Amino acid sequence: MTSVSPPSASGPASLIGRLADRYDRHRGGRAVIGWWVVTRLIIIALMSTIESFVVGDVFYYWRKTAALWEVGLPSTLNEYPTPVAWILWLPYGLSAGHRVGYLVAFIALMMVLDGAFCYLLWRMNGRRHDRAIDFWLVFVLLVGPLAYLRFDLLPAVLAGGALLYARRHPWVTGAFTGLGAAIKLWPALLMPAFLAHRPGRKDASATFVGVGFGLALLSLLLGGWGRLVSPLTWQSGRGLQIESVWATPLMILRAIRPHAWVVDISRFQAYEIFGSGVGSMLLLSNLATVVGFVVMIALFARGFRTDPSPIAVGLVILSVVAIMVVTNKTLSPQYLLWLGGPMAALLAMKAELAEDERALIRRLGKQLVLLALLTHLVYPSLYDGLLGRQGHVMIIISTVAVTLRNLALVLFTVEVCRLAWRFLGPEQQKGRHGSVAALR
Repeated sequence: MTSVSPPSASGPASLIGRLADRYDRHRGGRAVIGWWVVTRLIIIALMSTIESFVVGDVFYYWRKTAALWEVGLPSTLNEYPTPVAWILWLPYGLSAGHRVGYLVAFIALMMVLDGAFCYLLWRMNGRRHDRAIDFWLVFVLLVGPLAYLRFDLLPAVLAGGALLYARRHPWVTGAFTGLGAAIKLWPALLMPAFLAHRPGRKDASATFVGVGFGLALLSLLLGGWGRLVSPLTWQSGRGLQIESVWATPLMILRAIRPHAWVVDISRFQAYEIFGSGVGSMLLLSNLATVVGFVVMIALFARGFRTDPSPIAVGLVILSVVAIMVVTNKTLSPQYLLWLGGPMAALLAMKAELAEDERALIRRLGKQLVLLALLTHLVYPSLYDGLLGRQGHVMIIISTVAVTLRNLALVLFTVEVCRLAWRFLGPEQQKGRHGSVAALR
């Protein structure tokens, strides 16, 4: 009888498997610190070399902050809520108003915020190195220097932290969400999902009102009514941003006929598309926003009827953020960060999940990592091509990239909304550790 030897493991798949095994064997606190340092040094290296041009927004913050004493708070950074002007003053003070120093201080503060959230994931997981930390390390790396050159990392981390503390300390969740709403407005929409859990409702709502409305009142007193509502009027006046989901059909047509549409920077400091069909796509975006709010309300109502599990709340949070991103007429690349914080927090909730449920959540995490990679490809890698500065061929290539990213983003939104609805179901609440094979 001839014995058959097992096939020898060789090739790229074997190498990846061995590297993965080695990585799993060396998990721990030191590994977290080591990989954080390595991945963040890569970001700094990109920022210092081939992607150095993305620092422009930070210098814009510096100019506006420097002009604060001359023009006053009511005329400064009107596109952002008033507390943002106070936050952006912090790196200005640390750098004594020096232009390059402001850039260094701003990046340092974002890195501290990034590291603090990574530590929070570590601590909330019983000081274990798990997939939630791996996701955060890779996700921020793939977003790239942009993560440290905009302040969107702050609301992303606040949303993730709010989800992590939702059952342990609801008052922290309310405070984080209130602060996030004061900085970027959209986190206010997350609050109904957190309030669906009855035991923590009182504490969470009290601190949300105290922090959120307290900062709004302070903004009104110091900046006036016009400054308080200026972010809303600014947003309503914006056009169709070229990276948005709703600009995609026109961008595809423009790739075929580049001279039929104009892509240019608007007075809102964003690149928008101008020409035939723009009004119709803006109308569709507005209608989609209404439909998105209806979906959010339906999820909130279902959650209030079932007293949802933490995993269900996390899925609702992701759904709300994703809906806001895909229905909006504007979509800047840093918006993807908003999804990263809640996704990392959701991955950290593995203890209460069955294995098939963990697989579903890990799948969402992988999709979001792919979205980060595609977004980095769109901006800054292919952005000059998208603007038409590198010829017709690059317009086509960059348009394909942004189309794939937007299609993937829409599919992610549909998937996470579907899972949120199912996990909010009464049968899911009764059998938390049952199989979810029926959900597929």
